[in-house]
Amino acid sequence: MRRWLKDACLGLVLVAAGCSRPSTEVRVQQPIDFSHQAHLAYFSTGQHRNEKIKMHLDIFGMDQPPAELAEGRCVECHDDLADRKPCAGCHVQFQNAALRSQTDVRRCVACHRGAWGGSDATIPSAASCLSCHDAGMREAHDDTGPRLVLVRDGDPPAKQPIEDVPWVRINTMPPNVYFSHTAHVRFAEMPCTSCHQDMRALGSAPSVVRVFSMTDCLTCHVQKGASTDCLTCHK
Repeated sequence: MRRWLKDACLGLVLVAAGCSRPSTEVRVQQPIDFSHQAHLAYFSTGQHRNEKIKMHLDIFGMDQPPAELAEGRCVECHDDLADRKPCAGCHVQFQNAALRSQTDVRRCVACHRGAWGGSDATIPSAASCLSCHDAGMREAHDDTGPRLVLVRDGDPPAKQPIEDVPWVRINTMPPNVYFSHTAHVRFAEMPCTSCHQDMRALGSAPSVVRVFSMTDCLTCHVQKGASTDCLTCHK
């Protein structure tokens, strides 16, 4: 009864303060024809792992991978792994035992690395993309207008790679809100889909910009027993 009364009172306070507005959504056009579905499949089906094992075997002229390579124990050979980019961003981070156990989170933080160790989830730089899409980028045109397409060897000739991809951020908070991904993803062990759209079946770049409202956050905080003190999020 006490918990129900607290939740009801909080709801009345939010309505009185004008904080009960739902999150707002706006459609945008992303600059890259990007498929989460294809990229997640590349990593989750073992294609990436097999390519990199083969790369090592070719370099050393071996037929079978040693245990360190087959089991992903990178740091046993690469004591300078942190300096090897862009591989280091994933592989150094994935040595963390807590992250290895969170399979739902791993698929997201492989690219959005700041979600595990920072306040901002971060988006990969063009340099990270071009480690696989080594042929660079080219322009494509359709009924939505010109856009960029990342290409690999064997694809049509590419333009020179651009310095960075001008992504449109699709999930934002009001400017007076402090939000830490680490606190939610790493320490509260929340799956990314608690707040974000499930990207696994998304065949094109997400195009809906969502501005989270205070109602979104406080509803979750109340349900999980987290702090509802204003200064927790408003600094």
